[in-house]
Amino acid sequence: MTFRNAIFAGGGSRCFWQLGFWEGAKESGLDLQRSVEFVGSTSAGCAMATAAVLDRSHFALQLFKGFTARNRRNIHWENVSPFTRGTLLPHARMYREALKELIGPEDLDTLRKRSVHFLMSAYPKRLGGTIGATAALCIYGLEKTLRKDPLHPKWPAKAGFKPLIGRAHDCSTLQDYISMVLAASCIPPILPDGHFEGRKVLDGGLIENIPVRLAENEPGQTLVLLSRKYERELPSTKRVTWVQPSKPIKIDKFDYANPDGLEETFQLGMDDGRKFGRSCVLGGEAYSPAR
Repeated sequence: MTFRNAIFAGGGSRCFWQLGFWEGAKESGLDLQRSVEFVGSTSAGCAMATAAVLDRSHFALQLFKGFTARNRRNIHWENVSPFTRGTLLPHARMYREALKELIGPEDLDTLRKRSVHFLMSAYPKRLGGTIGATAALCIYGLEKTLRKDPLHPKWPAKAGFKPLIGRAHDCSTLQDYISMVLAASCIPPILPDGHFEGRKVLDGGLIENIPVRLAENEPGQTLVLLSRKYERELPSTKRVTWVQPSKPIKIDKFDYANPDGLEETFQLGMDDGRKFGRSCVLGGEAYSPAR
């Protein structure tokens, strides 16, 4: 089986499973690096998709492990005082600095040619700023609880939040691209200030954390890489294959102070990717941790 398209779900630090899976599949002979021509994502999956396209999965892991090893904890309470210069939440700074080290100006052409698309959530016309962000997160959390963790949220869209798609092809500079990744991951107050095309935006996962819609008009087979293990049965179609971790991932999605957790998550992805890759190369029915 050959995959032309890849969709990376959101999920914060858990998304390092996706990079491990990508590399494990490659080790087993399923070279997604060569076959995938279209990549779609949202939230933290955008950074993972970028690393995968640039063939820097291992580098991205070591890079962020370094950042998290230097970060003592996820909340810096000592910075509550107005007399300190640091921030209470280090996530946005760490994410931005990591992206700047991961991607160089010479990489923009590669990202454009691979047709990289990211999903964001646009605010309703009459609901923006802090109130809009708070409303979106409350609606999303309520639906997740009442609908028992749906794969595809519906309530934020019904409340007026609309999908907005950014494309690497439309980015003129590296800063444009990095800003697009940050915008697609905007979850105030942890990752604030998402802007795209002059508009304030939020994490695309509020509308669709697994943005399969981005590849619905693309030809060929699509591989959907999740970032956690679901209890429910996952969709199955002839053109779309879903894969998920074979075990629950221990690291929290907002844990930016746990390098060992990142390594463990990546290695689980490697193991799952090797099994999946071998099944595809052998020509049988593709093994999927989704089952």
